[in-house]
Parts: sequence; structure tokens; C-alpha cells
Amino acid sequence: MGKATSAVRSQEEALSKASEFVESVDHRCAEKGYRLLGAYLVGSRARGDYLEDSDVDIVLVIDGVAGLNRLERLGIIKDLLLPGVEVFVYTQQEWNSDSLWIMELRKEAIPIARRTGS
Repeated sequence: MGKATSAVRSQEEALSKASEFVESVDHRCAEKGYRLLGAYLVGSRARGDYLEDSDVDIVLVIDGVAGLNRLERLGIIKDLLLPGVEVFVYTQQEWNSDSLWIMELRKEAIPIARRTGS
């Protein structure tokens, strides 16, 4: 059986919210001297086992955050954070690591934005 119409609508709204959020993060990174390398939807919304009220889990891969702890990384975008959106910020090296947690995230990750150029 498929998802209820309201759950499908909530997924569309979540993806739209995620895209807008990532665009804001991209601008913020540029303002602060960082570079957004990629953004990925993960968790239940990416796997398809979400519920209507499931949160939106987003991985941000940002150049220039090595050496910053989790709170410092989130501090770059703290005023952009939205209710119902959980954010994980990683360096490219961390995102490419062999950590079991990261490997699981990469398996389910759906690209929202990915930079390949300069």
C-alpha cells in the first residue's frame, strides 16, 4: 500500500524546505568564507520510511570547518536553522571516511546540492 496523500504532501513540503534551507546555507557559507561542497537528505525522508510528522535530516559538507566542534559548526548557520530540521555538518574528509555511521548515511543520502567546481 502507498503513502497517504497527506504523507506524500508532507514529503514534498519537506524537500522544498530542505532546498530553501540549503540555498540559505550556501549564501551564508560564502559570506563567512566557507564553501558548501554538498548537501544531502538522509534519515527516514531519504529512505522513504518517513511518517507525516517525521523531521528532515540534512548532511552539509562544508569546506573550512575542520577543527571546529559540532556547536561551532552549527554556529555558522544557527539563525538559519528551522524547526523540524536536524543538521549534521561534516568536512569532505569526514564525509568520505570509513566510519560506520558515515557509511550508513552515505548509503541513504539523496543529494540536495553538490558542488563540483571552484
